[in-house]
Amino acid sequence: MGFGHAFKKEHFPLSDNQFVPVNHGSFGLSPQIVMDKFRAEVETDLASPDSFIRIQQPKEYLESIKIVADFLNCPYRNLALVTNATTAVNTVLRSIPFSKGDVVAIPSTTYGACANTVKFLAETIGIEIVVVNLALPMSHEAIVDAFRQTFDAQKVKLALFDTVSSMPGAKMPYLELTRLCKKYNVLSMVDGAHSIGLIPLDFSEFSPDFYTSNLHKWLYVPRPCAILYVDPKHHRTVQTNPVSHSYVSPNAVLSKEEEENLLVSKFTFTGSISFASISCIKTALQFRNDICGGEEAIHDHCLGMARKVADLVLRKWPGASIIENEEKSLVTAMVTVFFPIENYSPSFDASDPELMSLFVNKVSELQIEKHHTFVPFASHAGKVVARFSCQVYNELSDYEYACDAVHSAVKAFFASKL
Repeated sequence: MGFGHAFKKEHFPLSDNQFVPVNHGSFGLSPQIVMDKFRAEVETDLASPDSFIRIQQPKEYLESIKIVADFLNCPYRNLALVTNATTAVNTVLRSIPFSKGDVVAIPSTTYGACANTVKFLAETIGIEIVVVNLALPMSHEAIVDAFRQTFDAQKVKLALFDTVSSMPGAKMPYLELTRLCKKYNVLSMVDGAHSIGLIPLDFSEFSPDFYTSNLHKWLYVPRPCAILYVDPKHHRTVQTNPVSHSYVSPNAVLSKEEEENLLVSKFTFTGSISFASISCIKTALQFRNDICGGEEAIHDHCLGMARKVADLVLRKWPGASIIENEEKSLVTAMVTVFFPIENYSPSFDASDPELMSLFVNKVSELQIEKHHTFVPFASHAGKVVARFSCQVYNELSDYEYACDAVHSAVKAFFASKL
């Protein structure tokens, strides 16, 4: 399959040709055929909302979760469609009847929005937060051991962890961590914001209590669209966010059929929003299969590109290092590097939140406005990290340009501070 710029021109013509995209992981990008479907659904909805919302939308919702269920190899009745992974994590954590003193374990690499959700529960309910410190790169075995030590030290009610962390972008041993949670009788909330379309998933070997993934990042579905998986034993507990017309008391008397369809009936309609992205799931998967050649072809290309990008960055940025372990299990289509900030400012303190915020905001602005590209930056383990995302429309020259743009932006940032 001939991926790259020619593929982008043919199938992603809506993308800004002046912008060099190397950050697919943040918001995704949809091909033309999917966007055509999206626009058609919006127009159908707006032309006849009564017909669309009352008749067509429930049918398309059910069809869509069945399609995702087939993709994940899990029962469709255990799935719900929501707007994004952060909403899904909030939905779960704010449904669980926590008590004061309950312990929730999260890794130090937890996505900021989700960490704030846990912080909110600590401030309002009085749960206790235990942070599992992860200084990447680490082996998957070492990551599992860090969680095991936490579980041995105290009784943990729920553990929140990623399939692939955001910043730094690194694949986590989510299968092993899920099994560890079961062994210790700990509820598992798997934040798979970066998972469907990025890494292979099979629920015949993966059985968390709760799991979520965005579909608008790596699956080519337009924003906003995400999936939430809930183990059947928690269907009564989990309520929609917002709680809406479909609320069912956890103590309600239900028929067998109502029990089986409880999650679906709760989440099909919670309020007036655009459902157009949900209707694009089928089209997005057809594009991946028919045009891209299937999941394996996409994964192989993007991972191969990420390996090349890693080599390129080491050449372009002397002193940089890749966040990867010996078994090569961290890098996916996202590759994160320790940025050699010392080449620009030997005294720069990446552990200073205010300084990092200033640096990230200004360098981001310079990249976008002056150079028409964007490489996200963050702090990890007291160092500056930068993340690249690889996709079917990219070529290595995109990353060479982005590396030069980052160099110019960082240089300009420190020049402006003198």
